[in-house]
Amino acid sequence: MSAATILLLALIFGLVFFDVIKQLGSNRRSLYLEVAVFLVGAFFILIPNSATQLAHLVGIGRGADFLLYPIVIWLTRESLLNRRRHFESSTRITELTRALAVATAREQTRSPMPPVHKLSD
Repeated sequence: MSAATILLLALIFGLVFFDVIKQLGSNRRSLYLEVAVFLVGAFFILIPNSATQLAHLVGIGRGADFLLYPIVIWLTRESLLNRRRHFESSTRITELTRALAVATAREQTRSPMPPVHKLSD
């Protein structure tokens, strides 16, 4: 086993361990999916020729391309979803800010205004 293999496997299992501790009580389905993806990644790190063999079975020349194509598609999807979530959050914050401004303005018009003291020259 090469040093790169050991480092990559350590990184994978470190990330899984961190996420298991961080997300233990919350979204378990997401955690199971993440663990499954990392285990598949660990498999391809341990046996790199298997990626090439699978790539040849589906008509792709290299194992790296076989792994890279779905990753690029997934990252593009995540980027678009994240952009949409950000836009929706910004819209909600704008609506809440406007509602708070209107409520504060109504509250101030109902209460008597304190007298304004002019300073003499």
